[in-house]
Amino acid sequence: MSIAAEKTENWLAGYADQQLMGESLPWLLEQRRQALTHFEKIGLPGVRDEKWRYTNLRALKSNLYQLASKGSKSNIQLPQATGARLVFIDGYLDVEQSNMLTVSGVQFVSLESALATASDDPAWENNFGACLPDETHGFTALNTAYCQDGYVVKLDNNAVVEGVLEVYFVASQADTLSHTRNLIIAGTNSQCTVVERHVGSDGNMYLNNSITEIIAGDGAHIDHYKIQQESNDAFHIGGVFINQAANSNVQTHNVALSGLVTRNDTNCSLLGQGGHIEMNGLVLGKGRQHIDNHTEINHAVPNCTSDEYYKTILDDSSRSVFRGRIIVAQDAQLTVADQQNNNLLLSKQAEADTKPQLEIYADDVKCSHGVTVGQLDPSSMFYLQSRGIDRLSARALLTFAFANEVIQRVRVDSVREEITQIIAGQLLSGLEELL
Repeated sequence: MSIAAEKTENWLAGYADQQLMGESLPWLLEQRRQALTHFEKIGLPGVRDEKWRYTNLRALKSNLYQLASKGSKSNIQLPQATGARLVFIDGYLDVEQSNMLTVSGVQFVSLESALATASDDPAWENNFGACLPDETHGFTALNTAYCQDGYVVKLDNNAVVEGVLEVYFVASQADTLSHTRNLIIAGTNSQCTVVERHVGSDGNMYLNNSITEIIAGDGAHIDHYKIQQESNDAFHIGGVFINQAANSNVQTHNVALSGLVTRNDTNCSLLGQGGHIEMNGLVLGKGRQHIDNHTEINHAVPNCTSDEYYKTILDDSSRSVFRGRIIVAQDAQLTVADQQNNNLLLSKQAEADTKPQLEIYADDVKCSHGVTVGQLDPSSMFYLQSRGIDRLSARALLTFAFANEVIQRVRVDSVREEITQIIAGQLLSGLEELL
């Protein structure tokens, strides 16, 4: 057991009288019961667990968190909405700031709203939890057992959503926790772009435990973005779990910009021939931040491709962990898989731990992986300084160029410009005239 029994009881005590959505659905109640039993058995992960050995959760476990009350408000000002948007505050939907979308062939609603009619649609029972790994850790089990709300995107066959479906998860109160569960179900040849933003006020300590499941049908195209701008004292435990059918194309972007401790799992199972997954990640670490990214791509069938590209920039005493695992099954011939993890250290106190893994059981494949950990190129610094650019400006420009290789992989112009402005604001503060 990863955490003492009395500590486990403390974590469960706050849910004793909690009213949960979907209480009229026997299948959901059974999933919650099984998840709770699993959590009581394994508890929260710790450094003795191999997959968590570099991530110390002592500060998180020592604090007592409470579920926020439904209907709480936030003083964080959100940008003006330009289309469909859902806003969740401390894990609950804020109806006033949300604009659900229910048109022919498309649903973009809260999970609670979707489950209210779930008895009439077997899609929810068949897909809720379908992407999760067989062996889940304690935070994933807690999410299933006590998920409060989240967003749902459901696309019928051939449905195409123009523009961006936007979701905000806002943390407004200190010493609170939220468990949000999100589900994207894309029918045959459907398309959509979803942007998740996780934000919180600096100085607040809280736990954001969020899971997104993506089920991509035959020929479906899904772009999913997750942008974290949490409080610098926040804990973020997240997961994106994906199942892909034949000829589907999924692109994920994970941009972690703040938060005291962040752990993101991104897992994909390629289950139909012709499927393609692209995983992109960008991490900016500073202060005492700890950012842990674990990815896994399972090539279960032949003729699938995967492209994974993660970059990390670390300053001060920040630390990152990257564990990327690619599995090619025995029958998965003609697989093409590439994985790249590049780490830039801006401080002598910064640390990057990286562990790429290839497990190949087929013989007709093209698989590669690469890892770099280093500092800024001295010759490039010298070149810029020889052109009259001071050392700090040269450092900022080269760091931005390093990050920009991932930013340019963003397909949506508005999202790419937004991420560029965020990164530029952090790296190039006061140097805008040089861009």
